[in-house]
Amino acid sequence: MPILNFSPEGKVALVSGANRGIGKAIAIELLEKGAKKVYAGSRDIAALENLSSRYKDRIVPIRLDVTQDSEIAEAVDTARDVNILVNNAGVLQQGGFFSKETLNAFKIHLDVNVWGLVKLTHALIETLKINRPAAIINISSVSGLGNMPIIGSYSATKATVHSITQGMRAELAGENILVMGVYPGPIDTDMAKGVDIEKDTPENVAKNLIEAMTHGEEDVFPDVMSVQVGKDYMANPKGVEKAFAEYLG
Repeated sequence: MPILNFSPEGKVALVSGANRGIGKAIAIELLEKGAKKVYAGSRDIAALENLSSRYKDRIVPIRLDVTQDSEIAEAVDTARDVNILVNNAGVLQQGGFFSKETLNAFKIHLDVNVWGLVKLTHALIETLKINRPAAIINISSVSGLGNMPIIGSYSATKATVHSITQGMRAELAGENILVMGVYPGPIDTDMAKGVDIEKDTPENVAKNLIEAMTHGEEDVFPDVMSVQVGKDYMANPKGVEKAFAEYLG
């Protein structure tokens, strides 16, 4: 059963990729909604200075490249009081499966979007169990529900995140740990600046995500496009596939 009323008030979170975009907006929203502390993970500690100056000791910057096992281990050792994990770190490179860049892009996407998420969650799971009730929030994408050829290998890794989320949820059933899958559409971030589609804001995504967490929702569509895609996917997955197939760049 989903956990109801899982408020961020008084909780401690770790957010990967917290230096910009959705991750930064989530860190801010958690703090504004009463989180006691947020460990803000970033490959570049200096990029977190503005958050640190605004929220003082409620923000704890940690160097966290999710492709580096040593940095994951250090983060876990530091964040022993965490009960909310937000797996937000991700990369996006454009191109379909038959472009010249595909093999390299696929490796990059797998290393960060999949292996990074799995390694960080695996390393933190005992901490989350000790500090439960807890939550694991995995940022997937609507393109994980239907492949967009313009970002083919990215979509494939976000589909993997969707499946991983389902598996984690099944394994943790009865453990008092909420496992959320979040499926944004195109969001106005640096990562998506090359994608020529109307975009929502990171702030709206963060607000709707945290609101959904307070109600124990497991599948979250946090923006206007994703709400519609979510409805279409539940009713007609093949229709979503065909609609996304039109995004050829």
